[in-house]
Amino acid sequence: MEFKQLEAFVAVVDYGSFSEAARRLYLTQPTISAHIRSLEDELHMKLIIRTTKKTTITAKGYQLYDSAVRMLEIRNNLLENFTGAHKHMIDLAASTIPSSYLLPELLAAFGKTHPDVYFHSIQSDSSESISRVLDGTVDLALVGQNTRDESCVFIPFCHDELVIATPVTDHYLALKDRETPAIFHDFLKDPIILREKGSGTKKEMDLFLERTGITTGNLNVIARMNDLESIKKSIVNGLGFSILSARSVVDLQKTKQILLFPLEESAHKRSFYIVYSKNRILKSHVRQFIHYVKEYYQTV
Repeated sequence: MEFKQLEAFVAVVDYGSFSEAARRLYLTQPTISAHIRSLEDELHMKLIIRTTKKTTITAKGYQLYDSAVRMLEIRNNLLENFTGAHKHMIDLAASTIPSSYLLPELLAAFGKTHPDVYFHSIQSDSSESISRVLDGTVDLALVGQNTRDESCVFIPFCHDELVIATPVTDHYLALKDRETPAIFHDFLKDPIILREKGSGTKKEMDLFLERTGITTGNLNVIARMNDLESIKKSIVNGLGFSILSARSVVDLQKTKQILLFPLEESAHKRSFYIVYSKNRILKSHVRQFIHYVKEYYQTV
């Protein structure tokens, strides 16, 4: 059994697909498949059931996953503590918006001044990211909600707002052009696409609806999706509108593929947070990264 096999297996479980694991590890998909196959042959058990539609982890696979994560963490700690030439590693989890729209720019900037640090990043929703902080599988997380968990420290580092994102149709162009600004009640009869539970955006949207006295039953829900990119593509193709992070749709607005409407009250403002456990002693390079993130968004 080799560490590269375990790394490939853990990546497939973390990211839910062979292709995404290959992209994250900078390997080819056949290489990932070969590592998994070799691991299964060596252990004489099926770890992952793969079909054209989905990837399913077996019960034995989940048992191995827990052990593999611990083994890789021990390996990384040994390398960091006893090999001076080895780079320092930061394990982090991030919810959808930070992972896709904040981390790429942030890590590139941090890497210019800290070339001795590298990252293992896992994308999930806010709830799962915080759970990974609590169980110790990551050093910290970047999320879109504060759960007030007393075991964690939540540090706001960046602000965002929710907006109404619609297709470019005559109906919405007319709303955009009218003298009186559109309010959310103007959209109640229109088909809406909702985010999944666990999403920070979904949590903020629920708070907004609660403040405005609107229930889900008042909405014309056309679909519920757990993937932000699928929601964005569905809006572009005219399926319906949605309430999304402004940071996640600015690219589509610039290319005029969607229309954006502000929500009418300050309740839609939100923050992103750095989260770490109060019970975990942070290594110096992790503390440096936290400090860098806070400073970075005060200057950009």
